[in-house]
Amino acid sequence: MINTKVAIQVLLGALLVGSGTALAQNCSSFSNCAEAVRSYNEGNTKLDRDKDGIPCESICGSNGENMPR
Repeated sequence: MINTKVAIQVLLGALLVGSGTALAQNCSSFSNCAEAVRSYNEGNTKLDRDKDGIPCESICGSNGENMPR
């Protein structure tokens, strides 16, 4: 039988470690555009305020010129 408390702690730990971007809440949390894109692709859609598909334009550029290719 699985201990529910331990299972929850393991899952939460995986979320916290994950890719390192799961905890980032806003663009100032990222050190580069690749991190912002990764978080955006993982569902952090609030990083794209104008809904043009380019997250964190202050980092990635207003036309996405700094986005990883």
